[in-house]
Amino acid sequence: MRRSFDKEAFFADLGYQPHPGQLRVHRSRAPRRVLACGVRWGKSTCAAMEAVAALMEPREESRGWIVAPTYGLTRAIFERLRLTVLQHLRHRVVEDAEGEYRLVVRNLAGGLSEVQAKSADNSVSLLGEGLDWLILDEAARVRRMIWESHLSQRLLDRRGWALLLSTPRGTGWFWGAFRRGQKGRDPQYESWRSPSWENPHLDRELIEAERPRLSPDAYEQEYEARFLGEESEPCDECGCPTYTIPPVLVLYGEEEPKCCADCGNIVGPDGRTVVMRGANGLQPVKIRRMGEDDEDEPYRGRAAQLQAQSPELN
Repeated sequence: MRRSFDKEAFFADLGYQPHPGQLRVHRSRAPRRVLACGVRWGKSTCAAMEAVAALMEPREESRGWIVAPTYGLTRAIFERLRLTVLQHLRHRVVEDAEGEYRLVVRNLAGGLSEVQAKSADNSVSLLGEGLDWLILDEAARVRRMIWESHLSQRLLDRRGWALLLSTPRGTGWFWGAFRRGQKGRDPQYESWRSPSWENPHLDRELIEAERPRLSPDAYEQEYEARFLGEESEPCDECGCPTYTIPPVLVLYGEEEPKCCADCGNIVGPDGRTVVMRGANGLQPVKIRRMGEDDEDEPYRGRAAQLQAQSPELN
């Protein structure tokens, strides 16, 4: 049975003072936390200290993994965690299997808590165990299959939580998880986008000095924590943009166009987009107004006719 645990007081005892962005992550109770941040933001420190807190949380027992695309990246977080435990909590260490990248401690309730470092490039090692928590670093560089088939499943039977951290890399599954948390439609997810300069220990002028040395895309991705290509992805609410629906909207009388509450683009009566993506970008929507003499049935019939004729209207 879990007991109350003041994580911030625990961090203060360790001498760790998270910056505001890190604190948002630490305070979240969402089962799936997703952080997209710029380089040198402090995500490795954030991940390591979250792991230390998970180890020491008062429980009968707990088991967690730290995973990254390679062992080299995983070790960076694991060693930071290990050194913190050895420096401040050595008396609670039960087993320090350094060669196996595994650490067992006696938590604040007297139970045993274990953490192990894993590599996503060795899928065989990711099978079998149920987990109470999981930290996945550089998640955008991990294949979707690894997350869906080897990692997320480990959390089900023990109702575990996951912290997914990464610098953005296009619009893959990590972007989908981030967007899920941003939209607030799934209470299981919470997500944040945080550029490098939100780390108060970095000099903003030095970061800006990198802008002319990099391509705009590289700077936006690495320092601004932007997902390149997200603007071209279809809206979850209305499907905008589309390659198949003709960009024609039929309105009756003085009726005004309706817009998607999510992306703000024009939608039809069914709430689906009428914004089409062509070879040269988005095509303008053609609005056809029906006269006042048109009744409902003729209106629907003529609307369908206009949709069918739309290639000729472009």
